[in-house]
Amino acid sequence: MVVLVERASPTEMSRHLSTTVDIAKDILRAFERPANAAHALALLPAVSGEVREQALRSLVFPGDDRLAIVDVEPVDGRILSGRPYALHVRFVASALNPPLLASVVVEWAGDTFVAEMLVRPEDLQRGSLFVEFDERQMLPVGSATFNVQMLTGLGARAAFRVTCVVLPANPFALVVGPNSDFVTGTWSARGVRHGSAYDTGVAVTLMNGDGAVVAVRSSFHWKFWGSGVGSYIVEQGDGDFHTPINVPAYGTWGGWIAFHSPDGSGIYGFYDSKKDMTIEIIVTRADGATVSGSITARTMFRFGVNVTEVAGEDFTSQEFADLSTAANVTRSIYERRDITFDIDYRYIPGDHVGPYEIITSFDEFHHLLSDWSGPDTNDNIDAFTVQSISIAGSGADGIDARVPGPTSHDGSDSGLVASKSGFVDGSGTRRLSSAYLGMLIGHELGHYLGLSHVSDAGNLMLPGSGTTDTNLTYGQYKTMIRHGWVFID
Repeated sequence: MVVLVERASPTEMSRHLSTTVDIAKDILRAFERPANAAHALALLPAVSGEVREQALRSLVFPGDDRLAIVDVEPVDGRILSGRPYALHVRFVASALNPPLLASVVVEWAGDTFVAEMLVRPEDLQRGSLFVEFDERQMLPVGSATFNVQMLTGLGARAAFRVTCVVLPANPFALVVGPNSDFVTGTWSARGVRHGSAYDTGVAVTLMNGDGAVVAVRSSFHWKFWGSGVGSYIVEQGDGDFHTPINVPAYGTWGGWIAFHSPDGSGIYGFYDSKKDMTIEIIVTRADGATVSGSITARTMFRFGVNVTEVAGEDFTSQEFADLSTAANVTRSIYERRDITFDIDYRYIPGDHVGPYEIITSFDEFHHLLSDWSGPDTNDNIDAFTVQSISIAGSGADGIDARVPGPTSHDGSDSGLVASKSGFVDGSGTRRLSSAYLGMLIGHELGHYLGLSHVSDAGNLMLPGSGTTDTNLTYGQYKTMIRHGWVFID
């Protein structure tokens, strides 16, 4: 809990700091006007070091440039699917440095979106505000995460993250989600290979948007469809949760199901051939009505990348750290589309680099690949980071030899190059930007894995993609997983 000194009573302050009312009165008197907090507390000899530290951490003082969000919750205590809703945001801030803007980033099983509002005088007086979401921002049944931020005119920022279940308005639903072995990416169940079998775990959530308890039979039926629900069945069967199920009013019940699919089964064959399936779970209420939910089931794919610094000595320690961050940016782009990769960091010493520190022609790029891409024992794609690329008339910050790249570590086409100074900041200075370099390496890796340029807004493979162009489509995913160096994780 964070307390605003201007509004606290001696009793509240004494309870908050676990001290006497007299000491609480001394602290409140010390802050009747704006002052340096540490200095004001130091002038109170009766205040112990422990109380002083807690006060500095958990009190917002007059003139304080800090602010805090202390709670975020749905108005009426719930969010119903397909209906407008609102969040109640409670905050603490000094009247001299009030928050000006509230921003909410909404993450759900779809495209992330943002809602913003200016903080009004009545919000400041109340110490809370209501962020309203209209018909354009309604959510389906499932999980939604709200990342709330508030900002002051001095640049101070407070953040609060809360995840809520969106209850059905119909009023009963079943939601199937990933369970275990879930890596960032699409909302899909994972078929994970363990020896000569695939294991798939799903979480089942029964959601009740009604004001009465709903009883559900413990048995269930499951189906693996070869495509979407209603296409053709790969396998099906029955199971049981082995426990009485009563879904409370405006509440949820959760369980999980594990599928073990050995070599020779239909499910194993689909996973092993890199095909998607759809899992459908069907349960029956005590009154005989059925409810079902489904989720895509797919494997996670993996490849490897050798991230190589060309003239490694010319990378500062900060640049090496930024390069590592950039590689993680690249990985996050691919993991959102169910593909990840391992990284092996390498460097070419400056006294062995020859002319390759700055790439001045496409021939020089191909010679770099011929000279330094293997032979090697791993099956990774070679991604070289050079000081700069300066090819007349090209404007290139990254180069890939051909689409797709070869599954070999020799020859003039085996690898890609990215310039560490491809980003141009607001002052016109070229420098290493982790966000831009991460996108750039990802773009060139996309070419290596078989992707051509596209014109879709926000796509990673735009001819002139920038830091916010990081989307990959399902079709691009299907192309990349066919490359010979991409395997089932």
